[in-house]
Amino acid sequence: MSADEKAAFDYRELLARYGRSHWWIVGMRRITWALLGQSRGRLLDIGCGPGWLLTESPPGVWAVGLDLELRFSQVRPVIQGEACHLPFPDRTFSVVTALDVLEQESVDAEATVAEARRVLARGGRFLARVPAYPELYGPHDLFWGGARRYKRPEFGALISHAGLTVCRLTYANSLLFLTGAASRLAARLGVLDGNDLRPLPRPANYLLTGLLTLEARWLQAHDFRAGLSLLCLAEAS
Repeated sequence: MSADEKAAFDYRELLARYGRSHWWIVGMRRITWALLGQSRGRLLDIGCGPGWLLTESPPGVWAVGLDLELRFSQVRPVIQGEACHLPFPDRTFSVVTALDVLEQESVDAEATVAEARRVLARGGRFLARVPAYPELYGPHDLFWGGARRYKRPEFGALISHAGLTVCRLTYANSLLFLTGAASRLAARLGVLDGNDLRPLPRPANYLLTGLLTLEARWLQAHDFRAGLSLLCLAEAS
């Protein structure tokens, strides 16, 4: 990719093109719903990108997405806005998600979590996902707009300092952790680039989707001790 192409590139175009069926995005959506469990009421997905999560909202959930850029939105409703200045009244939502948002270079993580806390109703739940292990930071993160990766205690502190009660704090994308970590390090050596959202042959895509589906089933009741991603489920009082 040339310098001019990089300047014009928006990774959300890849998410819009491949996100409905790509194994990682499908699998992580299943992990999201596994941690949230039974949900009802209004759901806000901060930094929703194309909005694929909204298409899987269970019965009884009215979902809306928010993103800075609406060009690649594939569903409705999606509202244009900033994560740290949510255009909603206090205590509007029963569920708020921020998936691979808090690490973004353009996002004020503390202000975003505080805003999520503000718009959550009492007893509402906040689910956030970030990349784990700062030691793995490199071209992959830069490609996807990430400015940081989190340590587990640091991530938990970010959520609790906003006044939310942490209920779950677990790793995910764990079964492929060693392979994924190796690819991150290889990218730092120039062997691979940062883009890992490429279409795969159907059998491989099916197999990898199955691995993350197994993780989703495990995470319904158990945590992982290592993984490429960290997820925190918290509750508003």
